Amino acid sequence: MNVRDEVRGAYLALNGDKALLSIDDDEFGLGETISRLSDALAKMIRGDGYALGIEGPWGSGKSTFVNFIAEKLEKVSGQHVLRFEPWLIGDKGMLIAAFFSLLATEIDEIEQSSEFGSSFTPWQRLRAKKKLSGAIRKYGKYTAALAGSVDKAASLDPTGAVGLAATGFTSLGRLSGLFGNTEPLEKLKSEIVAGLKELQRTNPDIRFNVIIDDVDRLPPEEAVEILRMVQKVADFPCITYLICHDSNVLSEQVRRSLQLKDGRRYTEKIFQEVIHIPPQEPFALRRALKAKLKRAFPREFESIRGDRDAEYREHLLFDVWAGQFLTTPRDVSRLFDSVILNWPLLPPRSDFCDFLWLQLLKLKSHELYVWTREYLQNVGAYRDGGRAGDTQPGEMARSLAKLMGKYGWSSRAYITGINSFLPGVGSFALDDEKKRKVFDFSRDELSMFEASRRLGSPSHWRQYFSFEAPSYALKDGDIGAFLKACVEGATNAKAVLWGLLERPHEQPGHFVDLLLDRLLDLPAGSLSLTAADGMLAAFSLAMDDLARKSEGIEEFGRSELWRKGSLLLQRQRPSQFVDVVPKARAINWISHVIRDQGFAHGLPEGDRSYPDSQWLSRDDLDESIRQVTTRYESFGVKRIFNLPSPLDALHCWVQLGDEAIVRQHVAAAVEDDKGLLQALEAMRGWQNSSDTGVTHPLRDEVVGRFLDAKETFARLSALAREGRSRSIRRQAAELAAAWQREDKR
Repeated sequence: MNVRDEVRGAYLALNGDKALLSIDDDEFGLGETISRLSDALAKMIRGDGYALGIEGPWGSGKSTFVNFIAEKLEKVSGQHVLRFEPWLIGDKGMLIAAFFSLLATEIDEIEQSSEFGSSFTPWQRLRAKKKLSGAIRKYGKYTAALAGSVDKAASLDPTGAVGLAATGFTSLGRLSGLFGNTEPLEKLKSEIVAGLKELQRTNPDIRFNVIIDDVDRLPPEEAVEILRMVQKVADFPCITYLICHDSNVLSEQVRRSLQLKDGRRYTEKIFQEVIHIPPQEPFALRRALKAKLKRAFPREFESIRGDRDAEYREHLLFDVWAGQFLTTPRDVSRLFDSVILNWPLLPPRSDFCDFLWLQLLKLKSHELYVWTREYLQNVGAYRDGGRAGDTQPGEMARSLAKLMGKYGWSSRAYITGINSFLPGVGSFALDDEKKRKVFDFSRDELSMFEASRRLGSPSHWRQYFSFEAPSYALKDGDIGAFLKACVEGATNAKAVLWGLLERPHEQPGHFVDLLLDRLLDLPAGSLSLTAADGMLAAFSLAMDDLARKSEGIEEFGRSELWRKGSLLLQRQRPSQFVDVVPKARAINWISHVIRDQGFAHGLPEGDRSYPDSQWLSRDDLDESIRQVTTRYESFGVKRIFNLPSPLDALHCWVQLGDEAIVRQHVAAAVEDDKGLLQALEAMRGWQNSSDTGVTHPLRDEVVGRFLDAKETFARLSALAREGRSRSIRRQAAELAAAWQREDKR
C-alpha cells in the first residue's frame, strides 16, 4: 500500500507542543476572536490592575491564544506587552521582586519622546523615567521581603501586614532594619502610581499588558503568591494582567495552599473577567491533524488513493478513532510529532494507516496500546507454529471489551472497525457478547496481513513498535552514544563499536550492522563535519578487525560492514579522508573505499565513471592512491596476504597503482612454496550457485594480474604431487581443484 520515500522525514522538525507565536499559523479560526479581544484590551480597559483570566484545560491552546493577543497588541500604539514567567524563577520569595524588575526594565526602555509628555525637557523626561523605574525596583525589593516568612494568614492578608510581622516588624511604614532605608513603603507606592498616571496623562493610550502563563503549573504556594501580587501588591494604573490557567487546577492549588473549603470562591475575587478558550470542535481537530500529515507525508497519502481497504481504514482512523480521542490542539501537536519521529524508523512498505492508529493509541489510550502489543505478541507466535492457550482467547476478549466500554464501544465494537486494523478480532466486533472471540482468524487472514506487512502481520508487527524494540534490536541510546563519541574522538567512537561487537548475539557483529543501518537512515549530510570526520577516523581504526570477527555478515563475498561504512562516507562526506589514509589501521577497508572511489571516477582509465557516487575529489583520490600504494610497498605484500580480504587490497594496488611494481613484489613473495600457497589463498574469489553453494575459486584472470597463470598452475600441480610435506600437498591440491582455468590444455 505504502511507498516509502527513502529520505522521508528529512525535511521535518520536531516542534513538540510549543505554543504558536503568530496568528498567521492559526489552524482553528481564532482570527476574529483575537481581533475583537485585542481591540477591547487596547481601547476599553481603564481600571487599575485589571486582571483578566484566560481559562481552559491543559492542552486547549491558552499559550497560543495569548501569543496571538500579544502579537496584535504589540502593533497598537501605546500598548506594551510584558511576559512574566514565574515558573522560571523557582523561588517564592523572588517572584514579586522579579516582576517589579521586569516592569522597571520596560519603563527604562520606553522612548522618551513618545511616552513622556512633550512639555518635559529631555532632562526632565530622563529624570522622571529614572525616578519611576527606581521606585518600582525599590518597591519590589521591599515587598518581596514580606513573602519570605508567611503562613496561611499572611497569604490571606493582601496588605502584607501579617507577613511583615513575621519578619519582626509591626508597621508597614519603615523597613530600615531590613534595608537601611527610611523611605515609607506607602510613599514608594504613591510615587509609582503618580508616575504611571503622568504617563497616562501624556499618553492616554499607554497600557502595560502583563502575560502570566502556566500559573496552574506552579507549586500551590507560588500560584497563591502570584494571585496576591495581582490583587493588591501591584494593582497599579495602566496595567492589565492576562493570567492563563485551568480553573479546576488553580482552585485546587488555592484550596491546598490556604486550606480553604472552596478555592474557586477565592479565585473569583481575583479576576474582573474570565475569557474561556473557544472549545475546538472534534471535526476541526481531525481536519487540522489530517492537513498537517498530508503536508508532511504526501506520498503516503497518495498511495492510499485507489486502495479501498486503505481508504476505509483512513476513514476509521480520522472519523472514528481520532474523533473519540483528540480533544485539544495539544493532542494534535503531540500525535503529529510522534508520527514524524517514529515513521522514518520503520522499514519500507510499512502500512501508514496502521502506524497512525497505533500512535494514536499510544498517545491517548495507554491501556488499549498495551493490550494491542500483548495481542500482537501472541499473533507473532503463529508464524512459528505456536497458538494461544485455551483460556487466552476468552480472557483477552473480555479485557478488550472492558477497555472498549470506557469509550462507549463495548456493545458497538463494530462501529470502530477494529478488525480492519487487527487480525482475528472479527468475531469480537459482533453484537453478541457470548460469541465474541479474539485469535479467531478467517481463512488466509494472517497471510494477507503478512503479504502487506501490516501491523497485524506475525512477521512484521514488532517493527511498528519502533522505540520498544526487542533485545536483539538496537536502542536509540546506542546511536546517540556513537555519534557523541564521534565528536569526542576516534578512540571513544571505536570503543563504542567494540562494545556493540562484543554484545552477546548468535551472529557476531549483529549490533554493529544494525548501527550502520540506522546511521544510513539519517538524511544525507545531516551529521556535523566533526561527527562525520570522527566516524571516518573510528572506521579507519576498527573496520578490518570488525570484518574478521563478523565473517557471517557479508554479501557476494564482501563484508557488509565495509559496504555500509563506505556508503556512509558517501552520504555524510567527511573532510579528512586524505589525512586518515597514512595512519589508518584498517588499511584493507581503506583500500576498499579507495577502489570504490576509483571506479566512481572511471579508474582504471577508460572505464565508465559514476559522478553521483563521487564524494572524493579527483585530487584527493589521486593523493589517497599515492599514499596507500606507498604503504603497500613499505610493509610488503605478505602483510597484504594476511588481511581479512586481501584481494580487495591487491586489486586496489594493481588497478590504481603501478602494475609492474606490484608484480615484482608478488613474484618476490612466492619464491618459496609457502609464499606461493599464501599468495594463491589471498587471490581466491567468491561464488555462489544452487548446486555447490558458496565457494572460493581461483580464476586465471585474477592470478594473471599478478603472476604468469600458466606457469603458476604448473608449479601448484607439482606441489600437489611432490610437495615436501603432507600439509603442503593437501593445500596445493585443494587450490588446484578450486582453480577455474580458461585454458586447460
